[in-house]
This record gives sequence, structure tokens and C-alpha cells, in this order.
Amino acid sequence: MSGAEENDPALNQLIDEAVEDLMKLSDAELMAELAAEGADPEAEAQSARNAIAAGVARAGRTRLVAARTAVDRDRTARAVRSPVPIAMRASILERFANDDPKLKSRLTMAARNGEGITEQEMDSILADLRELGVIDDEGNPIER
Repeated sequence: MSGAEENDPALNQLIDEAVEDLMKLSDAELMAELAAEGADPEAEAQSARNAIAAGVARAGRTRLVAARTAVDRDRTARAVRSPVPIAMRASILERFANDDPKLKSRLTMAARNGEGITEQEMDSILADLRELGVIDDEGNPIER
């Protein structure tokens, strides 16, 4: 319906009464009415199923677009460079690596390949620590 039709009380009342009349019909009466109008009940049922499936698919695509947008927004937020100087970021990671063998292993594996940890990897780990509530935006530990 267009905006004008949605606000027409007489039209809304007519639609409500037509729906009410249809709901009162038995299955046999409804089938007879469709046949009298020359409509194929199976084709009408398939048309209704197709319309419902199309609506469900549109709603699913809308939710998918919203989810992708949220993920992209989160990735963008995480990719923003930390205002903390690189030397300080390295010392923060070193402090946590001493207490976390898994993190220490990640940092050591990067070094074993002949390269140190990249700034992007460092920022990603710090972003994870912030997200977990372990450190604040300046890299200070958050006491629990």
C-alpha cells in the first residue's frame, strides 16, 4: 500500500471485513469460491509460498548486510592505530608475554622466522587485551 492508502480508514475497514469474511469460510467453501473465479488453488497456494519465501529471503539478506556492516565497522575500529608509542606497546606486550606462555610463544614464533612482530600484529594483540578488559586505552592494567 502507498502512504495515502495506509491512512484511509474506509479502505482499512473494507480490507479488515474482507479478511474476516475469508477467515469464516470453510476450506471447501474457499476452494469452491476460487474455482468459481477460475483460479487454480494449487497455483494460488504456490504463489503465496513463493511470496513468503521471497520475503524471508529479503529479510535474511537485510540481516546479512547489517551483520557484515557491523563486522566491517568492528574491523575498522580495531585497525585504528593505537596512540601509544611503539616502544611502550612493545613493553606492554612483553609484560603480558612473561605471564602468558601462549602469547610468549606467538611473539617468539614471529621472531624465529627472522622477523620481529609487526606493528599490525602488535596492535591486534593490544586491541584484544583492551576488548577483554585487561588493559585501558593507554595500556595500563585494569585491576579486577
